[in-house]
Amino acid sequence: MSDASVMNVPPIDVRQFDLPLTSLRVGVAGDGPPVIMVPATISLIEDWSTLIQFIGTKYTAHFFELPGHGGSAPFAGGYSAEKVADTIGHLADAIGAERFTLLGFSFGGLLTLKALKQHAARVDRVVLFAPFVTSSALRHSPAKLALLRSTIVALRPELARRGMLSLLKNPHTVSLIDWYMRSVGKFETAADLSARLSSFSASTLDVLLSQVEHILSAQDKDIAGPFDAPCMFGMSVNDPMLDFSVTAEFVHAQFPNVHEVRWDWPYHATPRPLTVEEYAADFSELLEW
Repeated sequence: MSDASVMNVPPIDVRQFDLPLTSLRVGVAGDGPPVIMVPATISLIEDWSTLIQFIGTKYTAHFFELPGHGGSAPFAGGYSAEKVADTIGHLADAIGAERFTLLGFSFGGLLTLKALKQHAARVDRVVLFAPFVTSSALRHSPAKLALLRSTIVALRPELARRGMLSLLKNPHTVSLIDWYMRSVGKFETAADLSARLSSFSASTLDVLLSQVEHILSAQDKDIAGPFDAPCMFGMSVNDPMLDFSVTAEFVHAQFPNVHEVRWDWPYHATPRPLTVEEYAADFSELLEW
């Protein structure tokens, strides 16, 4: 019998929820207390299927694709973090969850704290997994941050965004954009980034650019607590994208009850998708805490 069978790994049921602000594509796994997983930048359910299943071995995991990306419809009037926070509440209503746990990872950490500020009375616990929570934690040089900001400004006009979409569809130029995101943006993903970029729609590009602009301009006061919910905070001390000490200091300042877990791997995102068994071996505290 395989380890997966012993763990009773649940299948993922992909559902479409018609909510007030969007039609949301959600991967659901498990049968337990509800957990709403807040995604990282340009994430698809398929990217995180084994993490969803791992969480689903103890909880009912709900992983949604950001509106405007994947199978989720774009927001009317454009993407915003505030609308995502509203949508998390709407999803909780749709699944009948009076109370729920929030789990945010990577740049989903910022959205998690936005949602927590709005729905604090409904949130039992918070899990922050290698989270972006403050721009002070970015380990980019001032020159790279300035270049990223200038890129966002240059792509604000609609004509410039159309031109970028054309570049993304060209196999010769998309590789340069892949290089730019990895070398300048320090973007890490186990997915084929060039293939993902080539598949972008206009709304997905809008979501990515809006998220990057939000990350670069985020003010601590906009997501600061204090919060009453207990928090599990897990991160590698060697994270190449986000400074561990700065992130930990911010998290501890917002939550009076923090359970901290430190890892020592040399990456922000795993270079390949992990199996459910690997999550069970290395991330068991996500379930046991």
